[in-house]
Amino acid sequence: MQDLVQDLWSRSPFPGEFAPSGDLHETDEAFTVELDLPGVDKGDITIDISGRRVMVHGSRTAKERQAVARHWTRMTGSFRYEAVLPVPVAEQAVPAALKDGMLTITMPKSATTKATRIEVK
Repeated sequence: MQDLVQDLWSRSPFPGEFAPSGDLHETDEAFTVELDLPGVDKGDITIDISGRRVMVHGSRTAKERQAVARHWTRMTGSFRYEAVLPVPVAEQAVPAALKDGMLTITMPKSATTKATRIEVK
């Protein structure tokens, strides 16, 4: 049963592509996306941000092997991750880093959309 759930969870809604595992976090200041992309070179990743939408796509190629593969679970080929955020982000100030197979994208919330706490007097 666990394999079935994992298989369904890792499928992308986009035909021919897989969705990498990842998390989306929100703080008062920013959204952070962390995607598991082991074996992917940073040159094979494209990140597009427009208003409230973030899309990460690219490809992971299979390693060339000398032996016969008897069992494998790693997804290869094209991947895509897409999320629609609740508020726009400051698109010009978005750092992204790929370290140890983890892609981290930090998207500061737009100054006009940050939550403001109002004190009642």
